Amino acid sequence: MSETRHPSRDALLRDALGRLREQRGIACERFARELNRQVMACCPAKAADLHLPDLDGFTTVGDEYDHAVMSWAKRVQRWASGAVEFPAWLEEPWCAALEVFGDDFARVSLARRHGFMGVKRPESGDEISCGFAALGEVSRETGDVMAVMSRMLHDNKLSPADLPMADEALAEIDDAIVALMSTRSLIERKVLGRNPGVRLAVAKSGG
Repeated sequence: MSETRHPSRDALLRDALGRLREQRGIACERFARELNRQVMACCPAKAADLHLPDLDGFTTVGDEYDHAVMSWAKRVQRWASGAVEFPAWLEEPWCAALEVFGDDFARVSLARRHGFMGVKRPESGDEISCGFAALGEVSRETGDVMAVMSRMLHDNKLSPADLPMADEALAEIDDAIVALMSTRSLIERKVLGRNPGVRLAVAKSGG
């Protein structure tokens, strides 16, 4: 089921980490370490400009390393708590770090905020399980569309009286489109031998 509220970019990223910590027991220190790796991989020039530590670059464990780990963990904690605002360059490595721990929601939600439709990258693995997982996702999401549309059509028509459910309906439709496009990508990769990766489509046309 989709969220009907529209959190800020910062809040969305913080909430995604909060869900991982609550649902999967991911410690903030563990996330901070992975985030450091992703920062170094995604934006090394920015990391160098800001003199951010490369924790994996230390060859020995000593006072300097301990200080770097503690300093970085405190910086990440400030971002995670909302004490300081997220810089724009942090969005991609933060999403990448979330995905390492199993998050598949933040990137799609951020794409939607920017007016695009984010599509999940098909995971490698057993073709049968991937195919049934995709089918299940399509079934769940289209079922959610049917549920909200059924409530809107209880009087056999769509009208301004359905306004309280409009945002929920549009969000559910977006989720169903994402599921269908992800399944399309899976078929292209597994059946046609293509590798479409992540596909983005404009969510709304002008006018």
